[in-house]
Amino acid sequence: MPISPIGLAKYRYYRLALAIAMGLVTLLFTLGIRIYEQKQAIGDDQQRVASHTVEKLDKIFFPVQNITSLPAIEPDQQCPALQPSLQQSVAKLQTLRAIAVVKDARIVCSSLLGALDIDFSKALPHMLEGVTNLELRPAMMTSDPVPTLIYWQPKSTDNRNGLLFIYNIDILSSFLLEPQPPFANRIVLNVMQQSLEYDKKSITPRASIPDVPLLDVHSEKYNFSVSIYGRPPLALAWSKLPNHLPLSILISLLASFAIYLFSGSRISLAYPISHAISHREFQVYCQPIINSEDGKCIGVETLMRWKNRRQEWVSPDVFIPLAEQHGLIIALTRYLIKQVSDNLAYFPSNANFYISINVAAQHFNNMEILKDIHDFWLPANPQVSLMLELTERTRLQELTAEQIEQLKAIGVQLAIDDFGTGHSSLSYLKTLNPDVLKIDRAFTAAIGTDAINATVTDSIITLAQRLKLKLIAEGVETREQADYLRDRKVEALQGYYFARPMPIDVFPIWLERYQQDNIRAEAIAD
Repeated sequence: MPISPIGLAKYRYYRLALAIAMGLVTLLFTLGIRIYEQKQAIGDDQQRVASHTVEKLDKIFFPVQNITSLPAIEPDQQCPALQPSLQQSVAKLQTLRAIAVVKDARIVCSSLLGALDIDFSKALPHMLEGVTNLELRPAMMTSDPVPTLIYWQPKSTDNRNGLLFIYNIDILSSFLLEPQPPFANRIVLNVMQQSLEYDKKSITPRASIPDVPLLDVHSEKYNFSVSIYGRPPLALAWSKLPNHLPLSILISLLASFAIYLFSGSRISLAYPISHAISHREFQVYCQPIINSEDGKCIGVETLMRWKNRRQEWVSPDVFIPLAEQHGLIIALTRYLIKQVSDNLAYFPSNANFYISINVAAQHFNNMEILKDIHDFWLPANPQVSLMLELTERTRLQELTAEQIEQLKAIGVQLAIDDFGTGHSSLSYLKTLNPDVLKIDRAFTAAIGTDAINATVTDSIITLAQRLKLKLIAEGVETREQADYLRDRKVEALQGYYFARPMPIDVFPIWLERYQQDNIRAEAIAD
């Protein structure tokens, strides 16, 4: 039963649409992550630029706090005696324009102009009042109104005596406030309500700057701040979008390809299943079932094994569920029935010997299984019995008593496989009226342990005996398990302890050797 071309085409369109959609989602997600990371990085860089500018400005004030060449300011000391030492300090520091001396709230001496007499309270009232020790203003001691930065260092508690350090900030701003595109198009120094921008020859009120700064960073030591102006981090991040597109597109294409392959993983095996059925790639294996009392082989369970066109073995745990999902399980079981029917010569001509075939619940719908038995099994004139093992991966529809009787009338036995592990085992006891219950290998493995499954095993055995049902235990791997089940009157055993699954044409060889071993064992026992 191959997948129809229409269904296959629809599924391919679905896979393609899913792959494209997931590729677009991956592209958007990847770009979003990259834009977010870029935004964070640009924001950090802008913060770094502002903080570094503040650090550089802080450093120009540090040397004046440690000047040792200036003499103490005495009340009666005159400017001619002070000026040489002031000039010497200016020359040593280099960053200074001038140093001025304040006595009794009067600016009395300047390293640049010599003796002065300027009212400190009128020239720099905020400093006298102790509001600030830093002020940005035009030069007040020369006719040229160049921007200057004045640092006040009081020498008395009443702020009436001290030193004024005057920096030619116009020159210093050429490197201190130099923009660093693209992170900062403009860097502005703010002192109180006055601002100075790079390459500007005048001081402007801060309130007159129309733009809103990206960020302000304040000095922790001095009364000034630095403002950064430019494009917001998000806008800059978006401008870098072309740089991120190649990698993001590559990732999205890989994601689309992976989704396309993943979404096709089912059909990529489902379609070869149909091909394998028509090209007879599936091989029939069988595993012996042993009578627990006399040790004779009383039947086999037939199994499907698949070696694909690349000579690779595909696990039944992969292709059986896949075949069920894609409506191929009936065709697969039909193939098995026909192969077994064509190879009955490999089995003993004994009506008490049975061949067990796993049948999915779907095969019972509309009693297709009955038609297949009539088409393939009965025409082969079998001398052995047929047992159908119902697997419980899918739910069995309600069968009528008449349908069950039709199966049993042609000598078919019914068994519930892996009893206790499916979703409706107990209900199947009523629906199928089975002849056999098969104990799942998980319960057999629990024998000799304190696991809950060990108790369940005993319960299943008790239930089957009360209902007068035969029991077959799967997964018998040890002598201990075999003895335990034999002591509890489990009729038949199956597992690696006796034999592994083998190709159908190898079974006669195994059976002959097994029977000879049994004869020798009985002779030794006698």
